[in-house]
Amino acid sequence: MWLTDRIAQFRRDESGVVAIIVSLMLTVLFGFVALGVDVAALYRDRARLQAASDLGAMSAMADAAAAETRAIDAITKNDRAATTLTGLQTGRYFRNPAIPRTERFVPLDADTEIVNAAHVTLSDASPLYFAQIFSGTPTVDLSRSALATRTGAASFSLDSHLADLDPAALDAVLTAEYGAGAAIGVGDMTLLADAQINLGELMETIDALTGGTSRNPADVLNAVTTVDTLLDALASELPPALAGSLAGLASAAAGQDIDVATVIGGIDTRLGLTVTDFLTEIDVSALDIVKAVIASEDIDAASLGLDLDVAGIVGVDAQLTAGEPPAQSGWVAMGEEGVQLHRAAARLALDIDADPGLLTGLAGNVVATDLNVPLYVELAGATATLDEISCNASRPSDPAASFLVSHTPLHPANGTSLAALYLGTLPASTSPSAPIDPATLGFADLLTVRIAIPVPLLPDLVLADLVIQARSHVAVGSSNTDRITFTRGDVAAGDTVRSFGSELLTTNAVSTLLSSETTEIRVKPDQQGLVTGLAAPVVNTLLANLPAQLLAALTTPVDGVVDGVLASVGLELGAGELTLTGHHCELIRLVQ
Repeated sequence: MWLTDRIAQFRRDESGVVAIIVSLMLTVLFGFVALGVDVAALYRDRARLQAASDLGAMSAMADAAAAETRAIDAITKNDRAATTLTGLQTGRYFRNPAIPRTERFVPLDADTEIVNAAHVTLSDASPLYFAQIFSGTPTVDLSRSALATRTGAASFSLDSHLADLDPAALDAVLTAEYGAGAAIGVGDMTLLADAQINLGELMETIDALTGGTSRNPADVLNAVTTVDTLLDALASELPPALAGSLAGLASAAAGQDIDVATVIGGIDTRLGLTVTDFLTEIDVSALDIVKAVIASEDIDAASLGLDLDVAGIVGVDAQLTAGEPPAQSGWVAMGEEGVQLHRAAARLALDIDADPGLLTGLAGNVVATDLNVPLYVELAGATATLDEISCNASRPSDPAASFLVSHTPLHPANGTSLAALYLGTLPASTSPSAPIDPATLGFADLLTVRIAIPVPLLPDLVLADLVIQARSHVAVGSSNTDRITFTRGDVAAGDTVRSFGSELLTTNAVSTLLSSETTEIRVKPDQQGLVTGLAAPVVNTLLANLPAQLLAALTTPVDGVVDGVLASVGLELGAGELTLTGHHCELIRLVQ
């Protein structure tokens, strides 16, 4: 009985059970602890590998031309072998909400394409401490990747021809294009020139007014709107009193289509948010927007009201003609390396009434009664190309942006000249946007004379209105490609305007134009039958003496007229200015 009770009591006694359970589970617990240690180590190593990948991608993007070298340098300086870099691909990344995330990175060849992103892949082995008992291998392979991007761009403008017109000349052009109601007034134009407009805000307003629905905010630059809508957007950025000065132009041009790229263009709009970020960094004057509207169309013979005071000159009628620039060449260009900005050629037609008294000693019994000089001044267009943009400049002397600028050729017969002067007439069919073909230049009525030849015992032989015609053509200067470089110090100091081309060409051009080597002179064809008998020797003497007389008498006054007209409307023969309106460099950022 006693033994049975002891056995039963032993069966009911639970003391020591915990020790048994713990001893049984200890192996399992140690296994979990070991697994936790290994998992934590794997997460740590993966995070470190990701950090190294991020650093490698950002280093590669800092200088895409040496992406692999920079990536390896960054990796090895962080205690990793160069062999862990198992993939590096440069390409383009578009911060564009309209593009699916997986399609925003496009691999490209760094040697032939504009690169703004680098994708880096690192692979390494992470040691196992306890889990190798179960896995049978001492390490686990890890692979992490990173994508870094930075876009560099510049925005710039060319000040030439239309860009340099003074307010009065601009008003004359507006009147010629859109009617008298479009005139703004010199005073308001001066105020518009002082009013600064942020292009980012202006583009947002245009997008809202046109009802843009694209998920890509940069698509507004591809839009076609109307001139009145563009001016309404501009007016909304101006004080009410100044905004009212645009009402006449908006009304006169209502419904006329205009590309938004007329204001600013050139950049790849697939860059999306990058583009809109850059736009917010650009300020232009309100008058620049008005000039962009004017430049979007051909300017056909806009009369310029000039008040010139030149000795020997009775009056001058001046008209300006200009073609429109190539498509997608805005008033301001913004883009990456290779983006171009064009300015159209311009033409001044000058009808100069000179004092016939300037010509003396033409021939015996010859008196000049009328002297008219029909002159055309053709100015070449200009092209600027962003050749290099640097986002790595650190010292003030380091280049930040470099451009190639040159004048666009006139007619092939003028070679590489910067400008051309023509004395004569042009066919009525001459296009305002096409270069003048010197071969089409016709003779123009230059001089009217009265010849009275004494005849013994008879009345004088009188030729009352004999017309002498002339034509001449001279090409001026030679276009070269200039390199203009802005340093980091220039950008920081706001020193962002550079001149290019040649100046002071006018005097030599006029004297060459009027010289006997280039000037053809004749009697008007329908009057040549009058030059017979006693009149023939007198007229022949007149034609022989006239070239030297023209050169001596007309060079100074005609040169004064050409200089005065160019200066009055703000133009320079063979010269221009390039303005860097923005140096845009994103911060290097990691993206998915």
